[in-house]
Amino acid sequence: MHLGSSPEFTVTSSPPQTPIPESPPTARRRNWRDVVARADYWLRRARFGDRKRWVHRARRVGLLALTLMLLAVMGLTVAWQATPSVNGLGAWVRAQDAAHHAPYTPLSQISPWMARALVAIEDERFYQHHGIDTIGLIRAAWDDLRARRIVEGGSTLTAQLAKNAYLHGNDHTIPRKLEDLLLAVKIENRYSKSQILQFYLNLVYFGQGAYGIGAAATRYFGLRHPNQLDLAESALLAGLVQAPGYYDPWCHPSVARARQHTVLDHMEDQGMITRSQAQAAEREQFSFWLLGAHLPNNAYCGTY
Repeated sequence: MHLGSSPEFTVTSSPPQTPIPESPPTARRRNWRDVVARADYWLRRARFGDRKRWVHRARRVGLLALTLMLLAVMGLTVAWQATPSVNGLGAWVRAQDAAHHAPYTPLSQISPWMARALVAIEDERFYQHHGIDTIGLIRAAWDDLRARRIVEGGSTLTAQLAKNAYLHGNDHTIPRKLEDLLLAVKIENRYSKSQILQFYLNLVYFGQGAYGIGAAATRYFGLRHPNQLDLAESALLAGLVQAPGYYDPWCHPSVARARQHTVLDHMEDQGMITRSQAQAAEREQFSFWLLGAHLPNNAYCGTY
């Protein structure tokens, strides 16, 4: 009996185990085999405990995000119910005009230049947003953070209308600002863009005691009706909205004229007018611009 034939000395071999390499394979020329080899290496190095810990963390983050989202939805729902209804906005604007002895003018009877100039200088994305201009809001928030106080509201025309109608012009605190934004969304959901422009133009203050576009057209240009406003006149009036006293053409003619040119530049940049139209409007002369012009008897200039 041969030694090698004895069952007691028979050696059985198991399939060879592929060891985990100590370092990722390298090669002078990388090809798809190298990519597969490196991926296999890192997969082998990954531990089950690490994967389990990352899965647990991901679940916790997801649960936290879901909780915050639910709380935000609940908060917005409560705030939405707490803000006033906007159904009577049109009647309220008419009542304000009546209280100021100012005419109420439908948008169809207002010069198209006036609406274009207002949108260009106050809310260039008016026809794209739904009450909240996200781009403008982010820019305003950044400016506020740098100044460590609210210096720019990022308000849309709709938000300005809501502030004047429901917040009495006061949205300088964060809770008030949030209420302002919610009211703007409510107004956009209830009224068309044309209606919002009509309410705004009949409510906004243009200075010198002129509330609404009808009173402003008469006060500054002696026009009987705002549908007679031309491009130059509309640009001047649109520039007054931001600060009627500071841009008053009688009290500060040079400042008012510079503001008018700014409005015309915005209209040109947004494709509303051509350069030749802007230049023609800039050359138009009013009594405000004339050297030695005197205030009308019923005009007044305060300190701003």
